[in-house]
Amino acid sequence: MKIIKLIIFALCIGTALLIHSSCSKENSNAKKAEVKADIAFKINTATVVGKTVQRTVESTGTLAAWEEVIVSNEMAGTVEKIFADLGDKVTEGQLLLRLDQQDAKANFNSAEAALDTNIRGLERARAVWTDASANLKRYINLFSEGIISISQRDAVQTQYDVADAQLKQAEAQVNQSKAQFEIAKKRLADTEIKAPISGEVKKRYVSAGEALKDKTQLFILVKNNPLKFQGAVPESYAPDIKTGQQVIIYIDAVKDRTFPARVARVSPSVDIPTRTLSIEAEVPNVNNVLKSGFFARAVVMTKKEDNIPFVPEGAVYSYAGINKLYVISNGLAKERLVKKGMSEAGMVEIVEGIKPGEIVATTGLDQLFDGAKIQLEIK
Repeated sequence: MKIIKLIIFALCIGTALLIHSSCSKENSNAKKAEVKADIAFKINTATVVGKTVQRTVESTGTLAAWEEVIVSNEMAGTVEKIFADLGDKVTEGQLLLRLDQQDAKANFNSAEAALDTNIRGLERARAVWTDASANLKRYINLFSEGIISISQRDAVQTQYDVADAQLKQAEAQVNQSKAQFEIAKKRLADTEIKAPISGEVKKRYVSAGEALKDKTQLFILVKNNPLKFQGAVPESYAPDIKTGQQVIIYIDAVKDRTFPARVARVSPSVDIPTRTLSIEAEVPNVNNVLKSGFFARAVVMTKKEDNIPFVPEGAVYSYAGINKLYVISNGLAKERLVKKGMSEAGMVEIVEGIKPGEIVATTGLDQLFDGAKIQLEIK
């Protein structure tokens, strides 16, 4: 029984000591907090500055020819001679290839001769008709005066009808000959394949002496000045992209250089699977430094914004994904949660949470707290 009483007494004494120790610790922490609150922290500060910011949107893509044309033949034939090859520069209308012209020339000459013959026949028929028409008028007048008989008038009428029929036939023959001549002329012209655009030969597919079917692919021509950048931007930037905006092009294959461009085309809709907006930019290529197919990065200059707040990078305290700074007002530090934007030359943009002209702490951020007293350091 005495042992039990001793155990109970010991437990009571231990509990009392534990409570006393806890209360002493809480009082000590409270006193420390009060002391800390009374301390004036010596810090450096900076004024939030307002800057003009050029907003940009980046895109990756490929350089492509401004125009790319497949050249083919209209008629079958044998390749007689080739006048352009890979990499050659050509101008619009320049002869690229000629097919064998023997049959086409023969048909052209025959059609031309037939047309000449029928034109001369038409001229003779028109002369006969003119005489017959005048003679008929004269005989009609004589008949009306009773000088000639009806049979004489009818004979002249018959001569006129024959002349008129022969004239119509001659006109039809000339029209038919003209159509055949135009066909023969086109077939002869089709033996010469000419460049539809000014540019360069990207590919040649045929050789001299090769027999071709019609519509055979002969060449690919490309126009490489200007080139076009083909890329896409996230749909969130779609409202900011407009034709005419300036673009800076970066090419990995061409070091230490940038190339100016401008937005030439913008897709009217967003691609649903990728949630991106397709764009094209016109890239001048006067010296032919750039090649179609190059991988490229584009920076599109979208809009300028004025009076955007910037602070020194050291003014922002970041931890666990939270960014904050301390605004100094009336000798006190006020904690302010902020959202960071772009960084530039040791300064960081504050997207929201502060405005130009306010004063922020740049040192001692790890010791400051909301409501802390501030003493500015004198440099």
